[in-house]
Amino acid sequence: MLPLLPLRFELKQHENLHLPEHAGSMLRGSFGHTFKRLACITKQKECKACPLSQSCAYSQVFEGVINSEEQSSLPYIIHMPKEANRFIAAGQTWSFGMTLVGKAINQLPIIAYAWQKTCEEGFSKDRSKAELMAIYHHDQIIYQPNKPLATHTPNDIEAKPLKSVVHLDFISPLRIQHNNYIVLNPEELTAPIVLIALAKRIQRLAELHATPIDLDIAQLLSAAQQISISTHLKRSTMIRYSNRQQRLMNLEGLIGRITFTGDLSLFSDLLSLGELVHIGKNATMGLGQYKITPT
Repeated sequence: MLPLLPLRFELKQHENLHLPEHAGSMLRGSFGHTFKRLACITKQKECKACPLSQSCAYSQVFEGVINSEEQSSLPYIIHMPKEANRFIAAGQTWSFGMTLVGKAINQLPIIAYAWQKTCEEGFSKDRSKAELMAIYHHDQIIYQPNKPLATHTPNDIEAKPLKSVVHLDFISPLRIQHNNYIVLNPEELTAPIVLIALAKRIQRLAELHATPIDLDIAQLLSAAQQISISTHLKRSTMIRYSNRQQRLMNLEGLIGRITFTGDLSLFSDLLSLGELVHIGKNATMGLGQYKITPT
């Protein structure tokens, strides 16, 4: 349905580092700065006016179409480290994930090298240096510093068999926009709001970065209206600094568990893909990440 390349990055910390609770913003910011420096030829401040933007790896992967809507549909997703919100001492190892979507998979060589240099230059305001030990695609090492990139194949994600009761456990804040505002009251979430947001996200990613897929949104909406929802969610806030807007931003969302009950057969593929592409806004920096938990 949608070509994806899920990756896991294994790092060894050389200097002490405190990972924030929602570390995706820190990872994305450090990576983006290094990626642009390595890939950019013209050194223009803004990609929008650059004559090489259509062929530049950085512009295609990290900037995309420069507007607020498409910033949520960029062809990569960072997955939160399990070690989030903890102190990592020098000498310890830790890992995080990243999934590439569609055409961005072709840019893996420079993306891998950019992450290698990002680790060497350090994370957070203290520039705590680390070493990229390996990049894994599932259990296969596909990249190690100073070695050729191994052959890799994008995934056809196998849909998980779903029962009539399905739990989604959100490990980073869910920020779904509905009627032009972010839903922060769990009681306002409905199965159609969540499931159609996921379907439209996957459809848009395919349209922008791969082969368009024809999802029958009306049929999915009708099916979603027959599914009940219960929530055990609480508000969570991520504070990040936006270089583009030159200010601190509070990104509020919902974290915890959503349970669907009903016939989810039409959504099995979408929910399985959603574990890798996330749901809602700011997915590129790791928000809206969930795991399907068996009942």
